[in-house]
Amino acid sequence: MYYSKIVLFEYLANMAVKEEKINRFIYAMSNLIHEMKKGMDDCCMMHGNPSEKEFMLINYVGQKQNMKMSDLADSLSAPLSTVTSIVDKLVKKKYLDRYHSSDDRRVVYVTLASYGKQIFQTFIAHHRETAEKVLSHFKSLDQENLIRYLETIPIILSEKKYK
Repeated sequence: MYYSKIVLFEYLANMAVKEEKINRFIYAMSNLIHEMKKGMDDCCMMHGNPSEKEFMLINYVGQKQNMKMSDLADSLSAPLSTVTSIVDKLVKKKYLDRYHSSDDRRVVYVTLASYGKQIFQTFIAHHRETAEKVLSHFKSLDQENLIRYLETIPIILSEKKYK
């Protein structure tokens, strides 16, 4: 009877630690997302305040350079009509340029316009500054581990879809 009480106590102690770690993880991720969103919001406010969806699209096009509209919709897992609506607004606001393929007029490409390049460059500079600030608090090995962990999280999350 005594042995089983010790085992039960150890089990409960381990569960409490696990629960504490889960709660710390959730809190840390929430804070991280909040701080990253604040940085994105600050960047948007400096450049005409595009919506979050518009900003994400500008960022995605900036990373990929020229993109076919259909590929952009596929990459964002959004209907082409939704992406077209957002692109229309961004072209009107001079963040994006849209042009037809010289080979097939049905194929439409988008690229960053000069104003879109400005917001994208500001966003990249902000990310670089943030990365340098965060990484400077860690030793080289810890930097490598942090980067590896951050690279692993999206892989883990993509393995299991939540109901």
